[in-house]
Order: sequence, then C-alpha cells, then structure tokens
Amino acid sequence: MRFHHVGMVVRSVSVANELCLERLKDDAPLVWGPVLAFQCVVAFSEKFPMIEFVVPEAESRLVTFLGGKSVLHHIAFAVEDVRRPAPFSAGDLIFDEPAPAVRGLLVNFLKPFEGLLVEVVQEPVKRVAGNPTSPGSLD
Repeated sequence: MRFHHVGMVVRSVSVANELCLERLKDDAPLVWGPVLAFQCVVAFSEKFPMIEFVVPEAESRLVTFLGGKSVLHHIAFAVEDVRRPAPFSAGDLIFDEPAPAVRGLLVNFLKPFEGLLVEVVQEPVKRVAGNPTSPGSLD
C-alpha cells in the first residue's frame, strides 16, 4: 500500500480550473472524466497528480452531505487488489463492487473511521512492450 492522492470536492469545473491555475500554477488543462457510480466528474492535475478534483453532479449525495462546500474529501491509497485491499479487510469496504474511474482506475471506499474517508485505488495493469499477456509491461 502506498499514498495515491487526496480528493478535493469543489463546486464546479471552473473552480477547479481556477485553483489549478492560480494556486498551483499549473496551466495544463484538466482532463475530466465521469465516475458514474459516485455521480461526479473528476480530474487530476498534470503538475500535481496527487491532487484529484471532484465535482459532484447536482443530484449527487455529495452535494447534500457537504452542503455545496469545497472541502478536502478523502485520502486515497493504491493497493494491489481493490477487492482485497491489504492491509485492510474486504469487510471494511463500503461498496460490494469497485467502481471504474478515470485513467483506468478501480476504486472503492472504506467505511469511515472517526470521520476520515479513505479510498482504495487499483491502478490498471501495465503490459510489457511486445508481450501483451505479461503483467508489469508497457503497451
């Protein structure tokens, strides 16, 4: 397990773009993608890939839960297998199945403990060039 990112919920794509440009001095355009299971769109900063911007859809539970505020929402750890997220237990997971997310990630959340929301992230398998069946490769 290793640190992957922090997720910041912001009110809109324009707020995320402004934060990136003005505060992080990252002028690369954010590339947004949907996470349908969580009713939101997300993007990672090019310059600071450890920061994820989350913009919930109007009907998302995040809007009701957070009252429309911009907040630090979660911390995420990369694990080998999101269904068996060692050192955590599968019984600690909120959802029965992981959700597909941007950049080929699979994600799930652990049941909150003392208010801290933790996401577990499984990165896509990379293939070795010239050997499409080999894990750890580059296609």
